[in-house]
Amino acid sequence: MVTLKELAEKSGVSIATVSNILNGKSNVSERTRARVLSIIEETGYTPNYMARGLRAASTRTIGVIADDISEFSTPKIINGIMEVLEENGYRTILANLRFYTKWERGNKTSEDYKKAIKSAADEFTSIKTDGIIYVSGHARNISEIPDDLSLPVVVAYAFTSRAGTPFIVFDDESAAFEMTEHLISAGSNRIGVITGMDDNIHTQKRLDGCKKAMQAHALQLDSRLIAAGDWSMQSGYDGCRKLLSEDAHLPAIFCLNDIMAAGAYKYLAEIGKVPGRDISVAGFDNRDISACLNPPLTTMEIPLTAIGEASARTMLNLIESGSGADEKIRLPCRLIARQSVIKK
Repeated sequence: MVTLKELAEKSGVSIATVSNILNGKSNVSERTRARVLSIIEETGYTPNYMARGLRAASTRTIGVIADDISEFSTPKIINGIMEVLEENGYRTILANLRFYTKWERGNKTSEDYKKAIKSAADEFTSIKTDGIIYVSGHARNISEIPDDLSLPVVVAYAFTSRAGTPFIVFDDESAAFEMTEHLISAGSNRIGVITGMDDNIHTQKRLDGCKKAMQAHALQLDSRLIAAGDWSMQSGYDGCRKLLSEDAHLPAIFCLNDIMAAGAYKYLAEIGKVPGRDISVAGFDNRDISACLNPPLTTMEIPLTAIGEASARTMLNLIESGSGADEKIRLPCRLIARQSVIKK
């Protein structure tokens, strides 16, 4: 079935222009109108069930734009969004931009983002969804959402300085503070850290939380005990090797995600060390792998479903009462204590 977007591409006009013609609006030239109507006739286009809402004041539908549903965090966030919206009589339509599938990290530009986001937003506008929830693949400052959108927008799992746009994130810094205190209370006065990429907000916030917790206990995070990773298992392996080359008797390693912790486990196994017996190891995210490692990994659980739920509730407030445009919600994580941390 031909979509509104495909009609626009075939006609060489915007989705909004096609929508205006379908709705009989007069702000397009007769030449353009004739061309678009001709292509509509050729393709046999008929509006789908959502297009019936074009004549209504509200479609009770929310558009969800996701960076990429292949990101581990995204499905649970979207599930939380859908659960709350369904309970309140709203439908959802998903646009999966596939950013991390189409482009390797670092090989996309802000202009790429803008074009992809604008295209999805234009389509949602043309079918008159009541609002848009943007689900980011990781924490960053979202600046690519068009400023001239007529729909309310909520950002989930990222920040934005866009006027009148609430965002919902989790508190990386407080979570890392809590995990570091957990390691200190278990007897570790020196902690090595395997970070994510330097320019990543998660890395920066988690490292800040770790440093502040150590300072609160009159300890310092030795710069030699910070190993730069990139969130991959291999970087966890390499980072663990680097840290133990600096301090062979290091009592604890805090990996800023679970995948890197799995890499650290691999290196420790090669040198005959056992997490939870010879050295404490902690992770972050509570990925599925964390419970399957041997021993199971102590980690921080991100409130992904709750982020989705809060995003949906914030959207409903915007639509139904006009309140919450300045909401900036930071949800707490939950420490999952397992057997990878040595107990006193």
